Amino acid sequence: MKTCKLFKNIVWGMTLCGALCTTSCTSFDELNTDPTRMDEVNPGTLLNPILYETSVYNWKRYNSYTYDLMQCAVSTSSTNGVGWWYMTDSEGDGTWTTYYKWINNAKEMMRLTGKLPEASKQPNYDAISLTLQCWLYQILTDAFGDIPMSEACSADKGILAPKFDTQQQVYQQIIDNLKTANELFDKANGLIYNQSGEMLYKTSKGDATGILKWKKFCNSLRLRALLRVIDVPEFNAKQELRTMLTDPATYPVFESNDDAALLAISGTYPEEAPLTRPQDFTSYVQISEFFVNLLKGWNDPRLQVYATQVTLPDQTKDYVGLPSGYQTLPSTTASGLNQEMAKAPMKLAMMPYAEVEFIKAELLKKGVIDGGSNAAKEAYQKGVQAAIEQWGQKMPDHYFENPEAAYDDTLERIMNQKFVALFFCDYQQWFEYNRTGFPVLPVGPGIANANNKMPKRFKYPSALQRTNLKNYQAAKANMGGDDFHIRLMWQQ
Repeated sequence: MKTCKLFKNIVWGMTLCGALCTTSCTSFDELNTDPTRMDEVNPGTLLNPILYETSVYNWKRYNSYTYDLMQCAVSTSSTNGVGWWYMTDSEGDGTWTTYYKWINNAKEMMRLTGKLPEASKQPNYDAISLTLQCWLYQILTDAFGDIPMSEACSADKGILAPKFDTQQQVYQQIIDNLKTANELFDKANGLIYNQSGEMLYKTSKGDATGILKWKKFCNSLRLRALLRVIDVPEFNAKQELRTMLTDPATYPVFESNDDAALLAISGTYPEEAPLTRPQDFTSYVQISEFFVNLLKGWNDPRLQVYATQVTLPDQTKDYVGLPSGYQTLPSTTASGLNQEMAKAPMKLAMMPYAEVEFIKAELLKKGVIDGGSNAAKEAYQKGVQAAIEQWGQKMPDHYFENPEAAYDDTLERIMNQKFVALFFCDYQQWFEYNRTGFPVLPVGPGIANANNKMPKRFKYPSALQRTNLKNYQAAKANMGGDDFHIRLMWQQ
């Protein structure tokens, strides 16, 4: 695995440095100062690039991978892509290199904090660094399995071929590190090096509100991690979840969309939209029949956000989906994707608030936590409402009077709504499907006749065999192989 240098590939707008000279003489040092590059490094200079670049990458990966894989969108130009569960060996290469690059920069935040004088220590930067590292490490281990963690990004220590930690080790460290981060957050200090506020919660010096939201993000991620391993015997996840959810003062989690980790970008430099050309979002792709019918069955207002209408033979307009996994392209006139979703201003989902409510609903339904007879229903309804309002839609007054949308005390109903709530949230729909088997996805004839199966993971990048062969072979042996259908520890 290649280790990234601190500023390699960080492209970010910086203000002019240095003051204008008021005399006719200019010093040699000033002449040799590049006014477009930062000349001072502190933990705050790294935060916005990490937030922006990782969130943009995740949006692009949903668009190019999860969207089709999970049968939400259907390509009209090919029948051998991820929508038919054909996988290339290099499918996960970009995820590996991109995440480790930004994990390295998150770790650098802690290194810089550690170099400050004792009186200037800033625990909030350490807490945020741990939170962001855990966020990215969990996606990595859920996508690959065993990964380097304890020795990752350690070229400064002379480690150029890091060992792979097992999934159990990685998850335990994520759970422990998020607990440590929760304890480190200090609302009194804010973020002194981000005087104009960081991108996610606009936190600046002395901003207790912003730090509380970061703390909620940290603990909400910990809920996600604990739920993922709830049935893995090596973890005491159920008790940990009970401890967290019965003590909100110690472990605050998201309580509204205002708390959610949704990165707002303006669309103007340096906050440009993920796609340079929004028309690329809608080229050779249409919304799927499965996704359209799911939302139509609920009379869900999000459908107008996600898709465009078509004119039917009787001249009425409606939403019509294209069957996914087809063998021969149907002649159906299907709805396209709504191009507005690819235009800024927009919000990029790191973790939505609705996910927390659906986690609670699942735990209440399973009896892991006790909240009373209607608690699971209430959490479910809060999750649905949050997911609808996240996309700027008004919650319909009689939404839950519809039998197809009402809470029915089944995991499937919870997971179907959670599936839509995780729309455009990196790989989370894929991960949750492999954990629970929901939603029940259609397997079109093009998939069935090719005997393709839903992938469980990515293959390791081929570069590992050249640069870290010994540790790659050890990880491969521990996992039982390196193919798309190796079952990870939390998968059903």
